[in-house]
Amino acid sequence: MSEEINVTHYKDILSHIIAEVKSTRLTVAHRLNTSMMQMYWNIGKLLSAEGLEKGYGANVVNRLSADLKQEFPASTGFSPRNLWNMKQFYEFYSLANEKLQQAAAVLPWMHNVLIINKVKSIDEARFYVESALEMGWSRNVLLNFIKADAYSRTKLHPKLHNFAQALPEHLQEQADEILKSTYNLDFLAIAHPVKDA
Repeated sequence: MSEEINVTHYKDILSHIIAEVKSTRLTVAHRLNTSMMQMYWNIGKLLSAEGLEKGYGANVVNRLSADLKQEFPASTGFSPRNLWNMKQFYEFYSLANEKLQQAAAVLPWMHNVLIINKVKSIDEARFYVESALEMGWSRNVLLNFIKADAYSRTKLHPKLHNFAQALPEHLQEQADEILKSTYNLDFLAIAHPVKDA
């Protein structure tokens, strides 16, 4: 067997190995996130079952935070605020159906914290969780959509179009995005219809 390898064959081998490493990294990251969400759910459930509230339970949560940081010094995420977020995470999503709970478990933690702190209902949370997953929104993009109240706008003014039937898949989302913005032209103070020249 020759010690030399065909350059093209070598590149194929390297390409397959790189793809395998990237795929495994992604799988591990997803599993790690899901496990972390499960841990946060379980901690939140325990804190909720104990009936801890911000006034009454503040000292308990502060002490838990300090003891957890001492037990796991290399870990982050055990601040008092984050422990309260875990409790709120459990209490909020425990009211949701299993499908939404599973979808929320896939989102990064800070996406969930943003949703549970900013939205008013489970239906609204479902909209943002599903949209963030479907569109791959970053936390900042998610925040912008929440601030713009995309849930209410989508519910009140659903877009009626045939992009899925009329356009190639790679153009459907782009065309849909173009129509997302609603223009508020009240500042023009136009009292009668205007014809475009």
